[in-house]
Amino acid sequence: MNAFTDAAYNMAAVSATVALYRALVKKGVLAREEAMQILLDEAVAQAIKAEAEAQEPRARMGVNRQCA
Repeated sequence: MNAFTDAAYNMAAVSATVALYRALVKKGVLAREEAMQILLDEAVAQAIKAEAEAQEPRARMGVNRQCA
């Protein structure tokens, strides 16, 4: 796959996740603050992972453990 396709899949996944969280918040199942914290935590974890992979591809395993 090329970079455009990868980005499109990522954007679709983010859109679906946000739609799900909106529905859960609207129904009162999930607090808005909790949904925002989950999204922000995942964004930070992905940014750390991407930075580590850019610096050294072999660092992926250690970074995945740290992000979890």
